[in-house]
Amino acid sequence: MSLEPGTRVGRYTISRLIAQGGMAEVYRAEQDLTGGISRPVAVKVIRPEYSESSDFREMFLDEARTACTLSHPNIVHIYEVGESDDGLLYMAMELVSGETLATVNRTLREYDERFSDEALFAIGIGCCSALEAVHALKVEGGVANLVHRDVSPHNLLLSTGGALKLIDFGIAKAATNRNLTMPGVTKGKAGYFSPEQAMGKKLDGRSDVFSLGITLYKLASGATPFDEHKSHVDRHAALVRGQWKDLDETYPGLPKGFYEVIRRSLAVKPEDRFQTARAMREALEKAAFDAHVRVSPSSLEGYLDENGEVTADGGSRSSAAPRVSMTALDPVNSPAVAPPNENSVRALNPLNRPPPKHTDTLVPASDGGPKKGLLLGAFVAAVLIGVGVTFALSGAANDATKPPPPVVVAKTSQPEKPPVAVARVEVKPPAPEAEDTRVIDAGETVVTIDDAPAPKPVVTPTPKTPKPRPVVAVVRPPPEPRPIASPPPAAKDEPIPEGEGRLSISIMGSPSATLTVQGETWDTPPVQRRVNSGKYRVTIKLPSGGQATTTATVMPDKKTELMLDPASLTWSSSLK
Repeated sequence: MSLEPGTRVGRYTISRLIAQGGMAEVYRAEQDLTGGISRPVAVKVIRPEYSESSDFREMFLDEARTACTLSHPNIVHIYEVGESDDGLLYMAMELVSGETLATVNRTLREYDERFSDEALFAIGIGCCSALEAVHALKVEGGVANLVHRDVSPHNLLLSTGGALKLIDFGIAKAATNRNLTMPGVTKGKAGYFSPEQAMGKKLDGRSDVFSLGITLYKLASGATPFDEHKSHVDRHAALVRGQWKDLDETYPGLPKGFYEVIRRSLAVKPEDRFQTARAMREALEKAAFDAHVRVSPSSLEGYLDENGEVTADGGSRSSAAPRVSMTALDPVNSPAVAPPNENSVRALNPLNRPPPKHTDTLVPASDGGPKKGLLLGAFVAAVLIGVGVTFALSGAANDATKPPPPVVVAKTSQPEKPPVAVARVEVKPPAPEAEDTRVIDAGETVVTIDDAPAPKPVVTPTPKTPKPRPVVAVVRPPPEPRPIASPPPAAKDEPIPEGEGRLSISIMGSPSATLTVQGETWDTPPVQRRVNSGKYRVTIKLPSGGQATTTATVMPDKKTELMLDPASLTWSSSLK
């Protein structure tokens, strides 16, 4: 069955055939809207030999009723389902210009390339996010128990703009599906079956988790775990027994956390896998965070050109090496993002690298600082207890270009340390050495000396108190005060050149939200527009009441990306 261009199917006019499947054909069509406006759509038409079956018709309608209620940025949107005048069942869907991951992956291998680590994480996180929406779909009376049943590279579509879409719910089934999807009847692509699916058992969302694990295994290594088995019987036996090589054996060099996620998702027993798609997504986000791989809405850009062809030279996409976190465009409004946890809700993006740790700066003795009061108090205390201190110059050789070392007064509780000239202050009658060590600097800076002093001359002053504590003083003349440098003048904002750039705004986890830019309401994120260069005030209001505002700088011929973490209301940004 092939429909000729110009054929009417419901409210849609067929333009050309896009793809063919085992039970349906997909066409590009135009939908006539009011006011003489039309929009391009994809129309999936069921083959007559299937639509004539009452059982298949029931399954198709079940699919349509559930899929039409799904709304998620990583799922192809279903506009309408119906029956044409000549009895053809059809489904009108969002038209996405792009290619399946199966085609992209195969073409990359022909170019001796592969998906980058960043892209693999982005695919896994995006697909998990879509499956979260599928598995959590609610209908009247409770959760729909919808399972996709056919997660594979063939049913993941990559758009020319780098968006990932889960497609083809042709064999998804809810709990009310009829006998074609009852236990004991298998569908889907056998190479991506879960063990329970291969054995015809009842399925839940954990079956899709297994299929996604096989999909990521294939995209990373170029083969599924069962490709080495030549016959269907051998592949089936290996699947249900768990007899395959781990990904790190067949394809080493990927981040350790990625291997751990794949290994757990491919557990033979469903109870040993991730129990939800959300748990798998959060594990992928943490693995990317730990590997310093920055996942963002642009992670899959550059694999297709504007005509939908796979780029041979890499285009603008990321390399196959792991990507580290991108520098924040607005550091004031983009604080460090903590590693994801089980309470966090994030999608593509989820994972930002924390900023580098700052180390304390050592201040020279001549700079003084907040320790002055403490040192002065200690010095006064020494005077009050009547300890006479005799000063002696140090005999240690020092670099003439460096300021002299600080002055130190220490009790005699530790072994004496070289190589410093020392004056010993003793009080008669002599008393045992003290137990603790106190460090005082007449030059008003505290330091610790680890070297033991050399033998020291002894000077005996007249004691001023009946029972003073013996003290050993190591004294050097205070350094000359160093002039305080005036602070550098504040940097002025550089003027932004005139021109046009792109502003991309998204939300981790892609929840619904209200977006305003410079007071103008934009479409619900993720959204991208061409705007004039300059600074833009961006505000997102979440349904929960949370609100976050930042300032985005758009440069000519550059792309500014903003991403909001709805859990912490913090922004991350990058400029490409």
